[in-house]
Amino acid sequence: MTLLGGRYRLVERLGTGGMSIVWRGFDEVLGRQVAVKVLDGTLASDPAFRRRIRIEARAAARLCHPHITNVYDYGQSDGTPFVVMELVDGEPLADVLARDGMLPWQDAVTICGEVASALVAAHRHGIVHRDVKPANVMLTDAGAKVVDFGLSALIGESDVGPDGNLLGTPAYLAPERLDGGAVSPAADVYGLGLLLYRTLSGQRPWHVASMTDMLRAHRYAEPIPLPPVDGLPEEVAELCERCLAKDPHERPTSVEVAEALGADTVRPRLDDTAVLPLPPAPVPAEGVGFRRRAQAALVGVVLMAATGLLWANAAHSPGGGTAGSGAAAAATPTTPSAAASVSAGPAPAGAVACRVRYAVRQDSGSTFRADVTVTNAGPKPVAGWRLTFAFPGDQEVTESARVAQAGQRVSARGDAIPAGGSTTLALAGRYGEANPAPVGFALDGMTCEMSVADLSAPPPTTASAVGEPDNAGKGGDNKGKGKKGKG
Repeated sequence: MTLLGGRYRLVERLGTGGMSIVWRGFDEVLGRQVAVKVLDGTLASDPAFRRRIRIEARAAARLCHPHITNVYDYGQSDGTPFVVMELVDGEPLADVLARDGMLPWQDAVTICGEVASALVAAHRHGIVHRDVKPANVMLTDAGAKVVDFGLSALIGESDVGPDGNLLGTPAYLAPERLDGGAVSPAADVYGLGLLLYRTLSGQRPWHVASMTDMLRAHRYAEPIPLPPVDGLPEEVAELCERCLAKDPHERPTSVEVAEALGADTVRPRLDDTAVLPLPPAPVPAEGVGFRRRAQAALVGVVLMAATGLLWANAAHSPGGGTAGSGAAAAATPTTPSAAASVSAGPAPAGAVACRVRYAVRQDSGSTFRADVTVTNAGPKPVAGWRLTFAFPGDQEVTESARVAQAGQRVSARGDAIPAGGSTTLALAGRYGEANPAPVGFALDGMTCEMSVADLSAPPPTTASAVGEPDNAGKGGDNKGKGKKGKG
């Protein structure tokens, strides 16, 4: 079978997910093996699923990172959408854990550091994976790769689908997600903490007998202390405990986790054209000296059916609540200027250059009003500043002075913000399909820490979770195990 006029030849069926069939394929033009995910024929006529897989492909293609699977192409064959991805040599971490029970602590820390590095890249682009678990981590000779962004969403979007359900794996579901609210990077950090606990101990931090018990444990039960691991630095055990905090505000950021586990995640600067540089590949931390040992288990070709449907069917506005993140953009839009107000004193040395709070005030389903509050977290005043950010959707600014928009990219200029001071920009616009929160805020080229609130929506109601207690060995959207073959 061939796709796209014969360019891609489907060689071997590798797995079936909830909405897609994954194939090992061959690119006849470039002469390379690829993974091809084809929307299941029964869903190909559904506009919602077609839109999901298209948005997934576009978003995942932005996440070029050594520990995230590459997306090469998107197309349609006889009306059926498909995504062409990198075919990876390796083995799912879930299979390794099922066979070995646990990993040497050096390997566990290295793998989780690489996963954290991948999440930093996603969070900087305003994307939350929402399904961090062993089945979605592939171990390769080049390091770990995070796969299957099929359940991912934009920071600030509502975490509850139109049917009132949550998407995710209950065994790795952050407790705040059970309350609905806004999509937050802290949920990925919680999943990363569970991943670290599992790889270090060979078990989960609770003993439960059912999915209901699992969800109750996430919300109410304190984790069982990590069993002693010979040689494990105490700070790693403490980090794991912090990642599993019930309160998302008490968890470290993905940047902190990556750096603590040995991944170099120097915060990049954005220039005026504002395309975010790739984060550097993770390197061992000085004080820990982690070094990946050769893994004899990593043999054959296994499809990592990565990047599922990204940010599933976004409705109008971001959901309620707040979401902390270091978001930095692949695109660059921004907003208007307005009154400035003075806040607390300057931020300590080493803090991010600015903080941005994006608050939706009104959303009619086609128009919106929002406030963008920018705080200068640096030790010096900022004069003649320029704020940039990007709209992930089709939003268009309709009212605002001193704002320029080109496609999804926006920029706004202002006069001065004192050290520790803030200014609020009033923004109004319209949109067609969806109104997700903007991403990639930067002040004079320096990445801003971002939070999102939806002040136009009623408080979220408790949602029910959809998924299996722990579908280890199964991907969220690639539930068939990868097959090994020649490479």
